[in-house]
Amino acid sequence: MKFPDRFTVISDEVSQDLPDLIRFAKEFGLPGYELRSMFGRAFKDLTPADIKEIAKVARGEGWRIFGCSSPVFKCDIDDAAAVRAHHEEFRRSLGVAQELGCDLVRVFTFLRRSAADNAALTPRVVEQLLKLDAIAAGTKVRIGVENEHSCILGSALEGAEIINRLPAPRFGIVWDPCNVLYVPGAPQDPTAGFNAISGRIHHIHVKDARRVAPKPGALQAVATPVGLGDVGWKAHLAQIQRSGYAGNFSLETHWRVVQIDEKDLHLPAGYGFSRGGIEASRVCLHNLRELLPAA
Repeated sequence: MKFPDRFTVISDEVSQDLPDLIRFAKEFGLPGYELRSMFGRAFKDLTPADIKEIAKVARGEGWRIFGCSSPVFKCDIDDAAAVRAHHEEFRRSLGVAQELGCDLVRVFTFLRRSAADNAALTPRVVEQLLKLDAIAAGTKVRIGVENEHSCILGSALEGAEIINRLPAPRFGIVWDPCNVLYVPGAPQDPTAGFNAISGRIHHIHVKDARRVAPKPGALQAVATPVGLGDVGWKAHLAQIQRSGYAGNFSLETHWRVVQIDEKDLHLPAGYGFSRGGIEASRVCLHNLRELLPAA
């Protein structure tokens, strides 16, 4: 099954091991992958030797690395030491991206609080993101700010509030409508506000989930195969096509045939996270192929 060259998968949603990724990419005719955890190590813990091995295999297979999924700014904005550490992590991620010939580093917008607090913190979030722009000066690496349910930027409308204050083309959104399903109080339609950000999207993640009545301390959605949840991917992919979006997509499976605790699915790293990823990603790519609009 051959996919359009704009579609790939996040590495650890398939496996932690490069031979598995090679076989999977060839099975679906994928042109590479988006790098997150590998070899049992989180992205931030990948060693120089790991990166050299990843680069060697990518060159040998003729792959493109579509993005480097760093955890930068998935921390408390008031934790000064953590923020400084994340600046350094971004600097390292930038170097990794350049070594891999990758032009996109994913970042976040600090841990989410109340709606009023989030709005008040927006200028500080923008200030911190602009510091990453200064670090990236002189490079062609783009910074993709992902909407994430645990962070201040959780939905498209919140994304517009932040991205419109940041310079293009350096900054854009990594758009994940499924993440909106996990945001308390978010619009019923997870794609609401898409038109407000459609011109500033760098990359799109594809996964699915359905909303549930949350138990105390639990998340308000559970992962499903792509196309079987509440995102409404068939209609949204058609909307994305109409918007003129010309960027790339990564499958971020997050669902497993053999169930993993929902909270663990949002902490991607290591062999436990990737267990069952090949089978689940195979199902999701077959589903996704049926959802793609006609060219």
